[in-house]
Amino acid sequence: PQLPQLPQLKKAPSALPPLPARATNIIRFVLENASKLMRISLNWLKELVDFTATPQELATTLTMAGFEVEDIEDRRTWAQGVVVGKVLECQPHPNADKLRVCQVDIGQKTPLNIVCGAANARADIYVPIATVGTHLPNVNLTIRPAKLRGVASEGMICSLAELGLEKESSGIHIFETDLQLGSDVRPLLGLDDVILDITATANRADALSMVGIAREVAALTGAALKLP
Repeated sequence: PQLPQLPQLKKAPSALPPLPARATNIIRFVLENASKLMRISLNWLKELVDFTATPQELATTLTMAGFEVEDIEDRRTWAQGVVVGKVLECQPHPNADKLRVCQVDIGQKTPLNIVCGAANARADIYVPIATVGTHLPNVNLTIRPAKLRGVASEGMICSLAELGLEKESSGIHIFETDLQLGSDVRPLLGLDDVILDITATANRADALSMVGIAREVAALTGAALKLP
């Protein structure tokens, strides 16, 4: 017997319509970022999981588990030796129009004499002071006693750029509130932290959040998880 004739199917279009530019950009972004870089604050991580490993030990543990630790950014070294000071006096430099001579109290018996070139330097402000012997790695500068245009200088009043927190600064950093003189500035500026740069592949989307990393660290180290 003759088979019944099937209805003719419509021809498929020879080419799909072009994607909108926004969709094309999204697809390109996803393909280019199949591996994601996650920046992990260890201070924040410690709020979520009770681990005791050093940054280097934690980086090794995560690497052995299949993550790639790109960098260990130890911000604690960026302002080691930088303390809170109060500018008591700020006078024009006798030999230079753009410099000022500041008397700065950092909680010692006598104030420091510091020559400063920042336009926003003035009396009665709290500022970060790099004391003599301090090394500022972000500008590769070690503070030493010096004479600037004939006036002794015993430290440096710092900008955020010199502490690694900005690319450029228009002047010295001024704290908004009264602070304890001579205290470490690092907790005040978020520089008491270590940041791990971790690459997570596309199949580990769970590692693209702090909670996901905290769960991973708890599983790897046996530490207690403290999720909110």
